[in-house]
Amino acid sequence: MKKNKNIRKTFLWSDMIVILAVILAGVAFLPFGLGWQELGYSIIVCGLCMAPLYMHGYKIVGESGVFQEECILVSRKDRESIFLFLSGESSSLDFHQQEQGGALVSLFYQKNKEVYYAQYFDYAQIMEGETFPVVKISSEQYEALRNLS
Repeated sequence: MKKNKNIRKTFLWSDMIVILAVILAGVAFLPFGLGWQELGYSIIVCGLCMAPLYMHGYKIVGESGVFQEECILVSRKDRESIFLFLSGESSSLDFHQQEQGGALVSLFYQKNKEVYYAQYFDYAQIMEGETFPVVKISSEQYEALRNLS
């Protein structure tokens, strides 16, 4: 599977706070007896091990700030409709809600700056090597896609 180089995971402030809280919880056990110290060291190791894995933010090349992600499961049959909507060629979105699966639309957002991006994923085509671009969308398109879920 090809990795998209335009988007990379990064830490949010809340991620760093959670990791630091776990490590400090482990440190709090260190002044006590031997059994408690072992527990404290175990908790510290867990906090350190979760640090590289506990990332919920995204950086997009060419944009400043950290984005959050929301994913929507869609049907493969809606691919053309979604592409037309994301490109701005269509103002409405034809969506088959009863048919779920096979594809995913990831929405990346910074609500405080009202900056929105979307990316379509089709698992079968990604396995064949096809990648899908990250597209900047308006707040109206973001709300319309968000209401699909």
